[in-house]
Formats: sequence, C-alpha cells, structure tokens
Amino acid sequence: MEQLARAKESKRRLVDVQVEQLLGRFDHRVEFPAEQDFVILHGPNGIGKTKLLELINATFSGDMQKVAEIPFRAAYFKFDDENQIVIERPGQEALPGLGEDESSGISFNMLLKQPGGRVIPWSPPEAISPKDFPSSFLRAMERELPLRRVGASSWRDMAERDVLSTAQAYLRYRDYLPRIEIPGMDEMPDEMKEVISSISVHLIETQRLIDSDVYDPARRVREGERVRRPTVLEFSADFSRRLGEAMEENSEVSQKLDREFPRKILVSETSLSPEITEKAIRDRYSRQSKTREKLTQIAVLDTSGELPLPPRSLQDWEMRVLWTYLDNTEIKLDTFRSLLDRVELLREIVNSRFLYKELRLDRSGFRITTSGGREIGANRLSSGEQHELVMAYDLLFNVEPNSLVLIDEPEISLHVAWQKQFLSDIVRIAAITSSRFMVATHSPQIIHKYWSQTVGLEPGYGEFGRERL
Repeated sequence: MEQLARAKESKRRLVDVQVEQLLGRFDHRVEFPAEQDFVILHGPNGIGKTKLLELINATFSGDMQKVAEIPFRAAYFKFDDENQIVIERPGQEALPGLGEDESSGISFNMLLKQPGGRVIPWSPPEAISPKDFPSSFLRAMERELPLRRVGASSWRDMAERDVLSTAQAYLRYRDYLPRIEIPGMDEMPDEMKEVISSISVHLIETQRLIDSDVYDPARRVREGERVRRPTVLEFSADFSRRLGEAMEENSEVSQKLDREFPRKILVSETSLSPEITEKAIRDRYSRQSKTREKLTQIAVLDTSGELPLPPRSLQDWEMRVLWTYLDNTEIKLDTFRSLLDRVELLREIVNSRFLYKELRLDRSGFRITTSGGREIGANRLSSGEQHELVMAYDLLFNVEPNSLVLIDEPEISLHVAWQKQFLSDIVRIAAITSSRFMVATHSPQIIHKYWSQTVGLEPGYGEFGRERL
C-alpha cells in the first residue's frame, strides 16, 4: 500500500501499545501517557524491541505487507481520544516471518473501535500477485531497477543480493516507480485510514545512521551498481537544498512586500496608534537585528550595509514609516524562522560534543572546521561524530511536526558521556518539532536519570489480553 497521507495538524496521540506473541513468544505492553515527550523501552537481546518498533512503523505507514511479515498474534493500539486499532490473526497457529521461505500473502484482520462502541472491520487482500501489475510496469521494473526476474513471481535484487517476491520488490522500490493503482491496496475504510494516517511515524534504525545506499533512477542502476554515499553527505546536501528553498521563498515575499511598501505608507494613518512608541520601535529593531546577525552565520544575509537607528528622538512621521518597515521585516524574517531555530539547536548539540572541531552550516551544507582553522569534509569525521550529527539532523529536519519518532539503539557509536545527554537533547528537540519519541535501548547511560519513563520488556506471555484495552 502506498504510504498514507499524513495529517500534520492532527493532535491525536498514541498512548498504549500491546502485542501478543511477538516473535511467536513474547507479550509486551508499552504505556505512553499523552503528556510525555518520550518513553524508553529496555530489555535483553532477542526480546523483540526492534520488531516492536518495526510493527508500529509499518502499521502507521500503511505498509500492510510489512505488517504481515512480522511474526505476532495480535496487536492493539489505543489513542488519547479513545479510538483503538486492533490487528489480529484469529486461529492462526503458524506465525509468519519465522521461516526463510515465507510467501508474500497478507493474512490478518484489522478493527477500528470507535468511542461509543462502533466497530469497523477490514481485511487486507490475501496477496499481491504479479497479475495485479500491468505487464509494461513489470518490464519497467526490470529495465530501470537493479532487478532480475528469476521466476513467475520472484526477483533477484542485484544490489542487495537477495530474492524478493513481486510485492516485496515493488514495496522496496516504489518511490522510484510510476504511481499505479493495485487492486485491493487502497480499500481500507476511510475512518480507519484517517486514524492511521493521523499518526505520522519516523523510524531511525541502527543500520541507517551512518551509510546510505542511494538509488539514482537517472543512472539506471544495473548489475549491483549503486550510488553509495555516506548519510552525512546526503544530509549536508539536503540542508543546502532546504536553505535554497527558504531563500527563494524569502525573495518572493520580500519582492511583494517591497512593491507594497509605498502604498502602505501613503494609506497609513497620519496619527500614531498607542502601540507605536519610540521604545517599542527600538526594541523591535534590536530583536530583528539579532535575528539578522544569526542569519549571517548561515550566509543568508549581509548586515554590513545595515543602518542603525539614530540616537536622537524620532519624529512622528519617522516612527510611522519605521513601524511599517518593521512589520514588513518581521514577515521577511519569518520565512527563515523555523529553519533558523533548528540550525541553532543542531549546532548547540553537535558543537557541545565535538572536540577541537566546529560545525557551521551555510549554502554549501555542512562545514566542519578544526581548531587550527582547517576545513575537513563531514565524511572525515569519526563514526561517533557522524552518528551524532546524522541523528540530530534527522530528528530536527526530517521529522514532520507532531510525529511519533521511533529510535532503535541510539547508543551505537556514541561515547558514554554523549549517551547521558541524549534524552536531554530529545526534550529540546521535542519542544521545537512537537514530536514524541519511543526509544529502544540497552544502555543505562542513555536512560541516565529518566528511569521513571522506562518500560521493561521481559520474557513471558499471557500477562494481559485484549480486555486491557
């Protein structure tokens, strides 16, 4: 299924997750009160922490194929508005995903339980078959992607060196393929789709934090050839793009306001409103000057030609003109506000960790300077430094507002001292992005002083049932 559209404005929050017989063995429950910014999952290896995060991510990404591949008996998701999503495999003895030769079939039922008792059921299609794809589409998959058809419904990925079903191949590369309608893929009831799509999820996996394999459709990747580039360079290029877009928006807004400025002056009241005082003007001008100074650090503005306000008392006509000017400037600066807040926090977090190096950001992306003044490439940082930069950037820039962020083992490659600061950073990031975080970890240093917000995942099952919801 195509990833469901996200309702960014939604305030619905996931507050309780339960799963029965995860990996065919474990029952887990995670309570996540709506007022908490984060919850920490901890437990021994093999207890299913990663699979639990993958299940949450697949469910709220609308990836029913992935949900079907995760071995569990039932899952229950409760929200702060009393809606509930239930996924269950009634009467199924053999759980999927426990063998090597599983089919691509989907076999489970979903229920939306609404406040008031209404229940809306849905069963995904049993399987995605090659017959569901136009023959021209299948030929394009083989022609344009690093795939070789090795059977009626199986493909070898020449880059990843594994064999996929048609459905799995499609889901892996769907972002690089034309959009098509597949029978049964979008039949989820609207009410259920609305609830699922209201929870925007962002999964940060352990193996995705440093290196990324980038598929470039323009290069027609063949025979295992892939564009391989460190994630830190990908994110550097991403920031350059974001800054360029913000500058384009600022240019458009500025041109419009500059054209309207003479008219605003001519039609404005000749008498001053009570809010327009000399003190208010100087305070606003000072605040805006500080913002402009911050923007010079990312090479957006040049303040060398800025004229200070005269030290003498301002005349009424000057205050009227300056007030309109300050109104316009506020609107212009607002085009950079969100970006600038994120840049400041990113630099504070990263530069507090780096020794003898400093991170700066500008139109070229990430710029790393040593204490001796030498500039080095971001990909020349240590693995721990890259990990810190990549994760902080990902959380600040790639997460949609009001998202549920799932982080698997953030301690990997992080120095012990950095681990102790991780959740404090999360709290600061949550204040900017309005996101919530579910963190799976083995590290007591990550947990640090936040043991009251932990959930221990332990062996055993039969400790709860669906009546708990």
